[in-house]
Amino acid sequence: MIALLRNALNLLDEQGREEVLKFLMSQQNPDGGFQDRGGRSDLYYSLFGGLMLGAWGSGQRARSLKSEDLLPEREALEGAILKLSKFIAQQQNSEVPGFIEKCCLVLLQKELNSGQNSQIRAMISLGKSFWKERRSINLSYRGFVLFLILDAVLPFRSSLKFGAKRMLARTTIDQHSPCSEVAARVFLQKMMNQDGSKDQELLKSFACEMGGFKAFAHLNNADMLSTAVALFALSYSVYDLRLLKPSCLDFIEQNFAGGAFLSGDGDPTADVEYTFYGLLALGVLG
Repeated sequence: MIALLRNALNLLDEQGREEVLKFLMSQQNPDGGFQDRGGRSDLYYSLFGGLMLGAWGSGQRARSLKSEDLLPEREALEGAILKLSKFIAQQQNSEVPGFIEKCCLVLLQKELNSGQNSQIRAMISLGKSFWKERRSINLSYRGFVLFLILDAVLPFRSSLKFGAKRMLARTTIDQHSPCSEVAARVFLQKMMNQDGSKDQELLKSFACEMGGFKAFAHLNNADMLSTAVALFALSYSVYDLRLLKPSCLDFIEQNFAGGAFLSGDGDPTADVEYTFYGLLALGVLG
C-alpha cells in the first residue's frame, strides 16, 4: 500500500505534492495523533496519516535526502513521525476499544518499529477482539483486515493460507453485498490462488459509467472508499483495469481539492481517511 501511495505522490506535480503535505500536517494534533472528523486524535485516522507519512518519507529518500531543497520537507516529516511515535507509545492495548482500532494499533507499531513485546501483546489482544466481534463485523471483511495485519507482521506468510482457506469457505457474497465485502473476498481468493473470475466480475459491476465505484449496487453515485478498495482488490488479483482507468481517473481528479481528496458522494468535508483512499486509487491506476 505504501508503494502505491508513493506512486500516487510521484504522479502529482510539485504544487499538488506541496498541497497534500500541507493538508496532512494540518490534520495532526499536538499529541501526535491524527484528527477524526470531530478533531480528536484517533487510531483509525492515525493509521491513514501514518501510512501517508511512510510513503512520503520513502519517496523523499528516492529523490535523495541530501538535496538542500528537500531539507524543510524532511524536517517536517521527521517531526511528524516522532510525534506520531509518541502518540502510539502512549496507547494501552487494554484501553483500545474495538477490533478495527486494535488492527490500526498493530500496523502503526509495525510501521514505527515499536518494541516487539508491544506488538506481541497487541496481537494477543487483537485475536481476542476478532472473536469477540464475530457478530458485529462481517466475517469476510473482518478476515480481510486480519490477514492484512498478519501479512504485515508475521515472518512466515505461508502460515496464513490455512486460515484464509477456512475463512473463504465460510463467507458468501451476492449482488446485495457492499462493494468493500466483495473486494475483500476477491483479495482473499487471489491470496489463495483460487479462481476469482466470478467475483471479479461482480466487483466490476459496482463501477459507475461516470467514473468510480459505488458502495451498493442500487446506488447511482460512486464514492472514494469503494473506488479505492475495488481498484486495489482488482489490481491485486491481476484484473485488466484499462477500460476502467479513464473514468476512474476523472472521478479522482474531480474530488481533489486543497491538498485533500473528498469522499466523492457530495460531502465537502476533507479528512485524512479519504485523502488516503484518493491517493491509493490514484496509485493503483498510475
